[in-house]
Amino acid sequence: HRYRDCGVIGNAESATTIIASSSSSSSSASGDHSSRYEWNLPNGKVQFERPLKFRGIKLLQDDGTSSSSSLLQTDSSSSATLWNPTFLGSGGSGAVFSFSTSPDNSDSQSPGSPTSKGTAMKMNGQQQTNNDEEVAIKVSWKRSRDSVENECRTLQNLQKNRVPHVEQCLGRPNNPYPYEDGRVMIALTPVISSSSTSSSSSNDGIISTTTTSDLTNVKSGQPRSNAVKSVVETMVGMLRVGIYTVDVQPLINAETGDTLFIDFTEAERFSIPPSAEEESGLVGFCSEMFVLIPDTSKEEAGEYLRAELENLSNGEEGHMSEKVLDILESIWVD
Repeated sequence: HRYRDCGVIGNAESATTIIASSSSSSSSASGDHSSRYEWNLPNGKVQFERPLKFRGIKLLQDDGTSSSSSLLQTDSSSSATLWNPTFLGSGGSGAVFSFSTSPDNSDSQSPGSPTSKGTAMKMNGQQQTNNDEEVAIKVSWKRSRDSVENECRTLQNLQKNRVPHVEQCLGRPNNPYPYEDGRVMIALTPVISSSSTSSSSSNDGIISTTTTSDLTNVKSGQPRSNAVKSVVETMVGMLRVGIYTVDVQPLINAETGDTLFIDFTEAERFSIPPSAEEESGLVGFCSEMFVLIPDTSKEEAGEYLRAELENLSNGEEGHMSEKVLDILESIWVD
């Protein structure tokens, strides 16, 4: 997973030492469904029951019109049974694992064994694989509980306000982690897998060769235009609802330009008008988004920005105050 701080893309082979254990002793019995999964990671230990019962999300039966047999949605009164965890990555805020909503042959392996399975990448409504029944579970460390809860609340706020091209957080932002007090779990979707494509190493770990964070790697023409437009739409949408973040992390399909922004642990709200500290954060955020745009696409991005701002009318401006517009203009126009 290219995620610098627990994003949602990865490869099972990037896992560190994984130990399978029962409630009292080590076990390697392939058919022991009472076993737990256990990972010893640099920042701490992560364990899951087998299978994991995750509260606050519901598995819906499809009506037959989709290639998927089931769907996930938030439901505070329900829980979903999750199988086949695969370690995706870990960082300062927590560790992330992908889970399947149904058991398969890989779950009959030794508990905790890394699994390679097709995961779903749904961006802009387009399904990229034949399986969209995957969800990522992020487990916080004790010291990062607040930031992980903030990430989930931020994503739910963005979703509620129809901000496009950002990952979703399903269920409660404070599901307790059962094996250590003071830690929480959140559910994130979509999960982006490199299992169906070749991979290459980078400073950030294993990444899919068709997934990039650099727009210059996106196929020229309509795919790159799609990515440029997505960056602008996400930036304006976040500013409209009064949210900015630092260290923006886009995941972009190099063939289609479909874009997803991940990792909102550092997201902040800003007031109207923004304070001096908030103004500094806004300058940083708008600058980071601007730097994503290749020089050859700057003019096109400016056109998209003007169109987005023109569409903000009749009370839809939200937090897009004169000060925010001045910051945008100084970075994106001047």
